[in-house]
Amino acid sequence: WDLTTGTTVTGGTAIQGDYLAIKVNTNLQSALSSVRMNDTLNHLDTPQVGNIDLKVKSASGNTYNALFANITDLTSTSITQQNVTSPVWYFGTSDGNQPSASNWAPNWSTGALDASGQPAYPAGVYTVIAQSRLNGMYDNYLNGGATYTGKTISQPATVTITSNTVAISANVNSVVRSKPFSITITGKPNAVYHLWVKGTASMDGSYNNQPPYITPLQTGVLQDPTTYPYYASTAAGQQIAGFADTSAATAALDNGNYSFQNAGLNQDILSNVAPADKFGQKANPNAVGSNNWNYDQALGNGTYVYANVTLDQTGTRTVQFSTTNWTKAQQYTVRVEQNFGGTAGYKYDEVQVQVQKGAVTIVAAGSQSYYLGEEVQFSGTNTESSDTYLYITGPNLPTQGTSISSADPRNYIFPGSATKGVISGNSAAGFQDVSVNGDNTWSWEWGTSAVALDAGTYTVYAVSGPQDANSLQNVAYGTVSIIIKAPFVSATASQSTVAQGDAVYITGTAQGQPSLGVNIWILGKNFADLENEAVNSDSSFSYELMGTTTQNMAAGQYFVVVQHPMENGVFDVYATVPPQSATAATPSVVMTAGINGGAASQDFQLTGSGSLQGSNAAEALVQAINSANVDDTYTKLQMLIETPVITVNPVGDHNVGDKFTITASTNLAVGDNVLFTVYSSSFQPTDKTQSGEFSGASGTVQVTQGTNGLNALSFDVDASTFKPDEYLVTATEQGVSTTVQATGTALFNVLQASAPTATPTPVANVTAAVPTTMPPTEVPTTVAPTKTPTQPGFGALVALIGLGAVALLVVRRH
Repeated sequence: WDLTTGTTVTGGTAIQGDYLAIKVNTNLQSALSSVRMNDTLNHLDTPQVGNIDLKVKSASGNTYNALFANITDLTSTSITQQNVTSPVWYFGTSDGNQPSASNWAPNWSTGALDASGQPAYPAGVYTVIAQSRLNGMYDNYLNGGATYTGKTISQPATVTITSNTVAISANVNSVVRSKPFSITITGKPNAVYHLWVKGTASMDGSYNNQPPYITPLQTGVLQDPTTYPYYASTAAGQQIAGFADTSAATAALDNGNYSFQNAGLNQDILSNVAPADKFGQKANPNAVGSNNWNYDQALGNGTYVYANVTLDQTGTRTVQFSTTNWTKAQQYTVRVEQNFGGTAGYKYDEVQVQVQKGAVTIVAAGSQSYYLGEEVQFSGTNTESSDTYLYITGPNLPTQGTSISSADPRNYIFPGSATKGVISGNSAAGFQDVSVNGDNTWSWEWGTSAVALDAGTYTVYAVSGPQDANSLQNVAYGTVSIIIKAPFVSATASQSTVAQGDAVYITGTAQGQPSLGVNIWILGKNFADLENEAVNSDSSFSYELMGTTTQNMAAGQYFVVVQHPMENGVFDVYATVPPQSATAATPSVVMTAGINGGAASQDFQLTGSGSLQGSNAAEALVQAINSANVDDTYTKLQMLIETPVITVNPVGDHNVGDKFTITASTNLAVGDNVLFTVYSSSFQPTDKTQSGEFSGASGTVQVTQGTNGLNALSFDVDASTFKPDEYLVTATEQGVSTTVQATGTALFNVLQASAPTATPTPVANVTAAVPTTMPPTEVPTTVAPTKTPTQPGFGALVALIGLGAVALLVVRRH
C-alpha cells in the first residue's frame, strides 16, 4: 500500500521515496488470546510473541527482517513477530487499521539511504510474504511434504521500485501529416504530468503552419476547457483576451498555467504553444461560399496542444497526437514534465517527431485510351489526407476543372452559383470525394456510358483537398492524362455464300462496352429478323444464324446491319415488335426515338401491308440511323443464301495401280462432311452361284476453305486393286436433316497398265512449246462496303450481285 499516493501498488510500481505499508489478510487472529496479548502483568505465563512473520526479498535475492522507516537516520523497524490481531491488518500504521493521514507509523521508506549514502532499496522487483508462527504449524502443517501456501504462508506479492524519473518515447520517428502518432510516458505511478508540443507559439494557423494536437477524449488525459483557458497570475485566474468569462466560479486550472523548468520569466505552457490569441485563419472545407473559419476553434483555442496526463498504477500512459494536411512539415519536440517539489524537484523528458509532407498519386488502368461507354479505373495513393478529390479538365471544359461524375461535365454549374465547374473549398459539390484506405491507397471507377464528352485528350486531377486546378498551392496532387475515343462497331460474316442448312456466324467488335449489346438486323425478300447479341468484356461479339434457320430461307441476297447504341446506351432506332414475331394485326414498325423526351417518329413499316422489302428495307434502316438526331452507329454487309451444290471436277483416265485425287467445289460450309463413293459402272448383282466382285473406294471428307466464293473438297484414290472399267464418282452431303441435299457425280476410266517399253534413243534435241493455259473466268464477288455512316446504300449493289450470280451459274455448268 503506497502511503504517499494512497493507492495499492501490489503488482505495480512505487517510486523511490514513497512510503509503503503492508496489508495482511488472515483468520489466524482468532487463535490468539487478547488477554495474554495485552495484559501480561496479571498472569504468570509468558505472553505470546507475534503470530506472523513478514519477509521482504530484494531483486538480488537477499531477505530483509527489518525495514528502514526514515530516509536519512537509518531508523529500522522489525517486520517479524508481528501481532496480527484483525482479519485485515496493516504494517506501517499506528493501529493496524487502514492508513490515513493521522495513523502512519514506522513503515517501509523506499527512499532510505544506507550508511554510505547509497539507496538502501535499489530499483527492482521486491517480493513480500507473510508466514505463520503459531504452534510450529509452518513446519508441521504441510501439503504433501511441501510448505502449505495459503495456509501457513501467503501467496507472494510483488512491487517494483523505480527511481523517481520520467521518460517519454514515440511510436515513430517520423510521420506523414494527416496521420496520427503516439507517445508513451513512463514515470511515477498515478502521478500527474504536464504534456505539450514545445515551442509552437509562433505558428499562425495558416496552411503548413499548424502544430500537431492531442486527440481529444482520451483516458487519463485532461485538457483545459476550450472556452476558458486561463493564466494563474491572479487568484481567480486571468482570462485570455477575447474570451468571455461566463462563470464566476471558474478558477485557474493547473494545465496551461504551469511554469516549466528553465521557462524564463512569466513563461508557462499556454504561452509556449500556439494559444487562442496567436491563431490565424484557415480554409473551411465545410461552409459553402466561405473561404475562412476560426482555426482557434479547430484546435480548441489552443487547448488541444497541451494536457495533464495521469499515469496508471504501472506508471505508464500512451497519448495519441493528430496531424492534418495543414500541419507544418518540420521536427517537433514533445515535452513531459512535473515539479514534485522538495528534493525530488523537476522531472522531465523530451522526444522529437518529424512531420513530413504527404503526396498524392493517380494512375488509370489499362492503356490510358478508352472508348466512351467503358469503365475507367482510377487508383493511387494519398499520404497527405484521408480523402482524395477528383475532377477533370480538357477541351472546352472550365480551366479550373469540372465535375468528373456529372453526366454533362461541359455544362456542370456549381450549385447556388452561375459558375461552371468546381469551386475551391467545398467538398459537397463538384469534386468526386474518394475515401483513402488504411494503407494509404484509394480507387474509383468512372462509368462513361452516359457522359457527354467529345473525343479528345483529358486530364484527371487527384487532390488532397477540395481545391481546383487554379488553387493547388496548399495541397498535394497528382494528374493523369487519358484519351477518350468515340465507340464504333465492325462485323464480318463467316462466309459470304451460305448453303441452305448451313450456319453462318456474324462476328465483330463493338467498342465502348455497350450494356445493351448490339442489334443485328437481317433483311431479305419476304424475310426480316432482329436479334440482340451481348458484347464481351474484350468488346467482341458473335452471333450464329443457325442452319435450322437458313434451311428455310429462300435462295437469294440478304442484308445484315449491326447497330451500336453508342454513348447514350439506348437504341435510338428500334422496331416496335421483333419482326419475326409480328402479325398482320401487329406489324413491326421501325421507329426513331424522340429528342429530349419528345414523341418517337415512324420511319417505315418492316412487316405487313405496305412494308419495305430486302434492299429497300436495309437502305431505309441505315438512313434512319444516319439521322443527325441519332447517336447510334452501324456497319453493314451482305450474304447469299443458295441451294447446296457439289460439283465434281473432271477426273480423267487413269491406269490400274495409279494413285490420284478427285477434287470438287461446293458452296457447303467449311467443316461439313461429304461422302465420296467410287465404283465400277459395270458392277451389278451376281447370281448366288457366282462369286461377288466389287472394284472401287469410298470415304468421308470435310469441306475446306476454297477460293472465288466456293469451298473445296478432295478425295484420295488408290487404284491398285481396281480392274479396268468405267467408274462413277458420287459426292453426297452428310448429316443434314433437310430434304435439300447436295450431290455431285462424274465418270472416268481405269485402263489396263501397258507393258514397259524401251526408251528410244533421241535423234535430236527438240524444244517443245509450252502450252499457254488460260486462267479460268473469275466469278464476280460481292465486296463489303466501307462501314461508315456515309457509305452508299444497299440498292447500288443489287445489280452487281445479280451479275455475279449469273456468272457463277455459268461457271458451274462447266
